[in-house]
Amino acid sequence: MNINVEHQPNCRAVIHLHATAEDVRTRRKNLIAAYSRQAKLPGFRPGKVPASVIEKRYGDAITQELERELAGEALNQAVANEGLELLHLIGIDNKLYHDTDGSFSADVTVNLTPKFELPDYKGIPVKLPRVEVTEADIDHDLLHLREHHQSYEIVDRAAQLNDVVVASFTVTLDGQPVGEVLEDAPDHLKEMKDQWFLLAKEDDFLPGFYAGLEGAQKGETREISVTLAEDFAYEPLQGKTLVLNTEVAEVREKRLPELDEAFIQKIGGEEMTEESLRQEVQEMVRRRREQARDVSKTNQVLEFLASKLEFELPQEMVNQAAQSRTNEVAQRALQQGVSEDDLVKNQDAILGNATQQARQDVKISFILGEVAKKENLRVTEGQIQMALANMAARQREPVKKFLKKAQEEGIIDRLREDLLLQNAIAFLKDQAAVEETEPEAEHCDAHGHGHDHDHAEG
Repeated sequence: MNINVEHQPNCRAVIHLHATAEDVRTRRKNLIAAYSRQAKLPGFRPGKVPASVIEKRYGDAITQELERELAGEALNQAVANEGLELLHLIGIDNKLYHDTDGSFSADVTVNLTPKFELPDYKGIPVKLPRVEVTEADIDHDLLHLREHHQSYEIVDRAAQLNDVVVASFTVTLDGQPVGEVLEDAPDHLKEMKDQWFLLAKEDDFLPGFYAGLEGAQKGETREISVTLAEDFAYEPLQGKTLVLNTEVAEVREKRLPELDEAFIQKIGGEEMTEESLRQEVQEMVRRRREQARDVSKTNQVLEFLASKLEFELPQEMVNQAAQSRTNEVAQRALQQGVSEDDLVKNQDAILGNATQQARQDVKISFILGEVAKKENLRVTEGQIQMALANMAARQREPVKKFLKKAQEEGIIDRLREDLLLQNAIAFLKDQAAVEETEPEAEHCDAHGHGHDHDHAEG
């Protein structure tokens, strides 16, 4: 068999193969003999089925197997003679049996493993903040703990910033109810009943509505005008001015529970004291900061390596990773209330961002794989069993049942690959040169409580 390797961009290669008529005849004869030994046909003893009968009955299947065999031989030669590192078989094209001499030719397209030289990956410099927890940090988290249990009590005064206003309204456009003018308008653009609105500095509902509620008192009615943005989600009302005929039912003030014995025991049990609560909060803050420090260490190590290397990537892998990321973004956006129309409008930007991140992810996976290969890293059976047990627990399935499914669906092979990359990351982090810096101030939402939502529902 003769082969000719044509290298193409993005780690792709086409292997042009040409098999002689004698090679084709010999391989086909051997396949027919193998089929004859296995075939069980009425009127024939096992192994005694004539070649002509086998050819008639299984000809197409034999041809397909012959072509796969020839392609496999071409790949083996390419690996042995050309030093190719095969990644994926993409397809076999341009298959042709030549009538003139009985030979066969085809093009075998494959993805190749990217070629690159690793930079020095031991002692990667990283800067990490020193982990410490002050009394002020503990007080900060205790405040958010109290905010998590806050209440809103009715008050007899005008509404002000950070109050909750319970109100109902109907919406008009040019003096006509929106529901009559635009029947398909979202419900909240027609009317709302006894809705809770948390008055914040920035509207997350309709621009200017919260400001229009400031100073309102129980029983008061107000006409509040709001002008919608030119890119407002509901297209028929883009740039339009609406009037919300609003009636205030209640004004409620935020009340935080006192950090007293009753509150402490309510959240921590009868044995909990203020001192033990502060100790628990201190440990929680420490763990959170250590986790953030570890994430930062991982990111710095990977960003360092990625910045040191540029090489071509298999486009199919990038496309697959980008599609997966796009699906995740879309699903998360829908869960957060983003409309399908908005997703469609922004699909190019979403796909562009996903593709950029996918290229980085695929690039890093090849770098980590090369580190694992160079350092002879391995995945232990204990790691695999632990990971499978955790996956089964997350899906609330018995371990044996999940293990069977994992074997059938090829999950274990993918898991082994993921764990190997994780081992490579752990190795790189262990080898990193860490410079400790002064502790950083946490983002206000780092602990998961953050500020209140601007739009509170009753």
